[in-house]
Amino acid sequence: MRKEWDTYILTKLAEVEEDVETLRVIRDLTPGTHKYRGKFVKCLISRDPDKYPDTLRVRLGRGQLTNKIWSIKITAEVEGIPTKPYHMSGGISLKED
Repeated sequence: MRKEWDTYILTKLAEVEEDVETLRVIRDLTPGTHKYRGKFVKCLISRDPDKYPDTLRVRLGRGQLTNKIWSIKITAEVEGIPTKPYHMSGGISLKED
């Protein structure tokens, strides 16, 4: 079953890196007992809604839901509470230069 997640992004959507592992705070939107549970994860995201196994809904800084569906692949859950606004910056890239 395909899960559905959302995340908040304050930067311009055009600046969000795709297909690069990033740290991001996401929230579960899948119906059931864990709906709205937040997670701090390493993930890959894409504007192509079919590229990765789960659905990602993107919200802008004031909570406005964008009309485009993205996709997400969670590569790992990160322990602890984020100390930086990972979800607000469009995610923190883990790409090595």
